[in-house]
Amino acid sequence: MVQFAIPGFRLTDNAIDKDFKRVTDLGVKINYNSKIDKDKFQTLKKDYSYIFVGAGAQLSASLEIEGADAKGVFEPLNFLFNVKQGKESGIGKNVVIIGGGNTAMDAARTAYRLVGKDGKVTIVYRRTINEMPADQGEIKAVLEEGAEIIELVAPEKVISKDGYVKALLCSKMELKGVDSKGRPTPVKILDSEFEISCDTIIPAIGQNLDIDFATNDLLKADSKTYKTQIGNVFIGGDALRGASTAINAIADGRKAAEQIRKQASIDFRLQIQDTRQRLSKKELIIKRSKRVFAKELKELPLNDRQNFKLISETLDKQNIVEEASRCLYCDEICNICTTVCPNFANYSYNIEPVKISLQKAIVTEGKVDIQFDKQFEVKQKYQILNIANFCNECGNCNTFCPTSSAPYKEKPKIYLTISSFKDAEEGYFLSKVEDRITLIYKEPGGIKTLTENKDELVYETDHALGRFKKETFTHIEAKAKTPCVKEIHFEHAAIMSVILQGAKNLTFE
Repeated sequence: MVQFAIPGFRLTDNAIDKDFKRVTDLGVKINYNSKIDKDKFQTLKKDYSYIFVGAGAQLSASLEIEGADAKGVFEPLNFLFNVKQGKESGIGKNVVIIGGGNTAMDAARTAYRLVGKDGKVTIVYRRTINEMPADQGEIKAVLEEGAEIIELVAPEKVISKDGYVKALLCSKMELKGVDSKGRPTPVKILDSEFEISCDTIIPAIGQNLDIDFATNDLLKADSKTYKTQIGNVFIGGDALRGASTAINAIADGRKAAEQIRKQASIDFRLQIQDTRQRLSKKELIIKRSKRVFAKELKELPLNDRQNFKLISETLDKQNIVEEASRCLYCDEICNICTTVCPNFANYSYNIEPVKISLQKAIVTEGKVDIQFDKQFEVKQKYQILNIANFCNECGNCNTFCPTSSAPYKEKPKIYLTISSFKDAEEGYFLSKVEDRITLIYKEPGGIKTLTENKDELVYETDHALGRFKKETFTHIEAKAKTPCVKEIHFEHAAIMSVILQGAKNLTFE
């Protein structure tokens, strides 16, 4: 689809060839001209441990209205395929495109390049431009290049003369209520029919799957694992989603490959040396405070677009490096919530990143056996606490959070006074005495504490106790406080040890 349907003014053959070469250089073997039927599919299942189906949505949805078989009605994918291959398109001078998706935009922009200066391209869509599923950039380009978009219009009949398209009979629509997907529902306005003169109609109203080697039920997949109901067969892209985008298909391929790798217990990970420059916290914050605008892409002027020249050129190497230098190091620090809080309720603190092989305690007839549980890791050096006494839950941090988080709800909430802590349903309080510091966590289910002294961390709940070496978080002792406890996990103790690093540095006069 990418190679033969996306027009050359959006994507060049040279760029596609580079992508193919990048794949084959990795060692991937491509078998061309290999049709997969039921027998071939069964053979592949026997010969290979895993299969990924990325067959796409290769069939255009048909236009089910009277007169749709007239000469001059073109199937959109065939139209795009023929033009990309340099074949005669067969379209006339007055073209109507039906639909509002990316395929419709590609068809319209391609037709614009073929009809000449005395031609016309019109798009009809049954909702408004605001509801068009096409990318906003594609809609903008269509309008800039001179196509007309007629909103709230649905086709009723193809009017023909001597078997050839003469016009498209349409009805006006209005939006009332919403459909099952939450989109405004177009409803026909009675007696609102009108004609649009044309000699060519391209209905780009959707795409369907063309997979005949397995039933749709069997090809249904888990959206997280991409695994179908057919053994070790995985699926992604349009074959899974219906007609979507190349970016989604590429993402599905990568994620499905990761699932296959995990299931096959194969480790392809490379040890890549991180040579990135390490910046101080001050330098990171300054970097985030300066606005550097992106480089403008070089584009063809509008008066030079009735051709198939590439419209948007790729940046040169120097500009690509400059673009990369605009990185804000969000994986190292964000801290936006600390800068937008009017009450300074979100508090930033530093930790040393930790990676702990957590252990668990198995209790059998009073005896405790220590076993490996899981890996616990915190990679980011800069963490956030929410100071409950300062926070009025205005939601400002939620509004500005780039990951749509709500820090005032989701970050650990710490109370500065014992009275406010007692009134709270959940949260943390830090108690300091001469020889130890204790972080207390309260939740509806009970109390948990983590005490730090000179050499140890002591974690205690209503039901269990654990003592750990302070530097390594390895077990010194674990025991159950009630007979019903059979297994003790210490992940929350590790979480509390991270929070403790920030809480014990909180000082307010």
